[in-house]
Formats: sequence, structure tokens, C-alpha cells
Amino acid sequence: MRYLNSEIYRKNVKTAVEHTVGFDVFSNKSVLILGASGLIGSFIADCFIYANEYLAAGITIYAVSRNAAQLKERFGDIYGSYLNFIEADVTVLDIALPFDYIIHAASYGHPRAFREMPVEVLLSNVMGTQRVLEIAKLNSACRVLYISSGEAQEKVDHLSARACYPMGKRAAETLCISYHKEYDTNVIIARPCHTFGANVTNNDNRATAQFIASAANGRNIEMYSAGEQVRSFSYVADCVSGLLTALAKGDCGAVYGVSSDESSSVREFANKCAAVGKCKVEMHMPSGIEKAETSPIANQIVNNDALKNLGWQPAFSIDRGIAETIGIMKEMGRN
Repeated sequence: MRYLNSEIYRKNVKTAVEHTVGFDVFSNKSVLILGASGLIGSFIADCFIYANEYLAAGITIYAVSRNAAQLKERFGDIYGSYLNFIEADVTVLDIALPFDYIIHAASYGHPRAFREMPVEVLLSNVMGTQRVLEIAKLNSACRVLYISSGEAQEKVDHLSARACYPMGKRAAETLCISYHKEYDTNVIIARPCHTFGANVTNNDNRATAQFIASAANGRNIEMYSAGEQVRSFSYVADCVSGLLTALAKGDCGAVYGVSSDESSSVREFANKCAAVGKCKVEMHMPSGIEKAETSPIANQIVNNDALKNLGWQPAFSIDRGIAETIGIMKEMGRN
């Protein structure tokens, strides 16, 4: 599904490119994007595709996914001269090509995976990041962006299987810093907050994705918790412009929180979705599965001061991001 065919989405991509501080550094460079079929990775790829098609940026894009068919379905028939597909699992990634930039966005990021396959979630972060850093170590001119998570900053019970995600992200961050100190690897760490957008994958069962999908379809939103947890939320266009700003202008070895200037409770986010979708929020008792998939973190606020010090500013409020997301889904026939 080529989202750039959507006028709303294309304008959002344009805004993300324009709000990326230092975007010109990517012109005529080669970029490897891991997790290129996911929410963040695919939007990053679309930013580079947009820059090539509308700004003659000359960026060579290598998009990596475990399933090449997903890449073809996601980006359509434009692969070829500047967009290249690579089918690979990040944990066994072995690519000899030189790259100017590597963006590591490959990760199992949804609660169902945390519950059903915590081993794979943990290893994809640790082993996958090690493979990326090994590739970068062989190419001293390469700069790596490791996309971590706001959960990495929180204290969690490491003996809980649900900790597979934040502990995996945290260990991968330590690995990045270790490669930087020992091998002088040019790596930057970014911690996005809770990110949402229309280009979310079909298997993503995060609460925000479910709320938006219900609202886009005019169905009542079903909540299985009180929704009292407070989160920083960010529309994917802001998240990506922040990530690319960190990659373009950030200090080697530094950590950048990526968030907008807004936060809300999960219940408030659901209410915002319901207002746009003209539906209601229905409260239900959670099942055992739903309890197991609930994050134990009560409040997760991601500070973006370091990113703002690079000159970056968000462009979308939570309300506008939700409205744009639902508008794109309707325009693309995903409602």
C-alpha cells in the first residue's frame, strides 16, 4: 500500500522533511533502513522516497524486512534504481555493502509479541543491534541511529517476561555505547515516545492502534483498563523528523528523547480518537491475556530538550495527529 498516494499522508511526509534539521546531509548518500515495513521505518523510507521524487535528493535506499513481500506490498512498484529491497532477519544480518547511514528500526514493538515470544523480542534487540554495529565497525564513515524506546529509561522488574522489551532496548543501548568507546563506532541513540500513525502494520495490537482503527471504522472504542497511565504521545511525522534530526545533527554517543510537547492519559487519548471518529468509549473487564499485555509503567514521559537544542520543533499536536491518521486511513480505504 503506497501511502504516498494519499494527499494527506504526502503532505505529512513533506512536513516531516521540512522539520528535519539538516536533512540535506542525506542527499546523494546511501541509507540502510532495518525494519522498513514497520510504522517508523516505513515512514522514514517514505521521507527519503519523497525527497528523491520531489527534491531530486539522489538518496539510495536499502529497505530491510524479514519478508520481502511485505516491502513490495508496502511500497508498490517503485523499487529499482534507488529503492532496493533486502529480505533478512536482523539477528543474522550479513551485508558487505558500504553505507553512509544505518537506521536500526527493527524490533517487535507490540504487546502480543511481548507475551507470546519474549525470547525473540529480547534477542532481536540485542543480537540485531550487535550485527548492525559489526557492519558499521567495518565502515568507519558510516553513522548508525539506534531507535530504542522510552521504556528503556524506566525501572522494570527484569524477572518479568514483559521486561523482554525494555531490558532488550536497554542492553542494546549499552552495546551501542560500548562499541562507541571501544571501536569509535559513530552511533546515536534515540528514544521515541508512544508513536501512532496510519501506516501502522496490521499485526500491531497496541492500544493506540486499536483505538484509532475503531474510530476510523466508526466503531465504539473498547477499553480493557482504566487507562490511567500517562504517556508522551507523538504523531509519526513528528517522531521521524526528530529521529532524522538526531541522525543528521546529533552528537556521537549521545541519547535523544523524541517526543512532542504533549502527554495524556491512555483514557484521554481514547476519548480524543472517539471525538474524531464520532463514536464512544466502552469500558470492559480485562481478561488474563489483556492483563498480561498491559505495561506496568504508570507514567512514561520522554524529555525532548536535547533534541530541541539541535533546533528541532514538533509540528503536530496529538489532536491533529489523530485527525490526520484517521483521514489517511479513510483516504486509503483502511477504515
